Amino acid sequence: MSRQNFLHKTVMIFCVIVGCALLGCGETEDTSSIALSETAIAGDTTTFAGRAVDELGNPVVGLALVIQPLEIDNDTGVRTSAPTIEVETDDAGHFSITNIPPGEFQFMLAPEYQNGLPTQTEYQLLSVKIGAFAYYPTDLFPFSLTQDAFSITSGKQIENVEVTVRLRMRIRAKIVFADGTPLANKAVDINIRTFDSHSGNVVGGIQGAGQTNAQGYFVQYVDENGATGYRVSVEYHGLCATSEDFVLKVGERREDLILKLTGTLK
Repeated sequence: MSRQNFLHKTVMIFCVIVGCALLGCGETEDTSSIALSETAIAGDTTTFAGRAVDELGNPVVGLALVIQPLEIDNDTGVRTSAPTIEVETDDAGHFSITNIPPGEFQFMLAPEYQNGLPTQTEYQLLSVKIGAFAYYPTDLFPFSLTQDAFSITSGKQIENVEVTVRLRMRIRAKIVFADGTPLANKAVDINIRTFDSHSGNVVGGIQGAGQTNAQGYFVQYVDENGATGYRVSVEYHGLCATSEDFVLKVGERREDLILKLTGTLK
């Protein structure tokens, strides 16, 4: 299934930050395009290879990674996306993305799909290391190292890259009617209140539409924003349900939430 439409909208991480490492640039250098012209070897395409691990150094198996080559209009300078290249990590967490055409391209964690539509990534990017250099996402872009695209010359063999990720925090809830029948394959309104579980101060919240599956479940990813307490509310045609307050720490998931609808169906 093509991910091209999603890749235009998602925040991405770019593998050619390795250009900074090869040129001795620091982590904070602000540059939107780096041409890598030294230490090239024979060949017309680029390889980007390494290993994906979690925070404890354990291999992450089956992690989908995507390369998005970009084509540049020389007259207008407008970038358009070329067909993507996707791989998955093996049983040892290793990956190798080959046949990357020279020029500008982007590297990212692949999204998951729900009901044929792309959702947010299952994992959160923590760092990318090339040799002695380490690059980290910003608070503003938690799944990326930079917004910009970078360029690389042909024939590069970029190896021993270490991509560190962790499972994203999420809430998985099942919505049921009063008699226990699941609300299957329906659109619902979701409101998640986030707060400091110690002081009770509201930190923020998440509001929007959701979609249940055939068993009545929906999944909502949540990002670290200083909150430790959560309360989930849903509404479906006048029927409402609200959970009790619960604690969710960084790296944890709530998978067993049951929300029972009450009220009058409109």
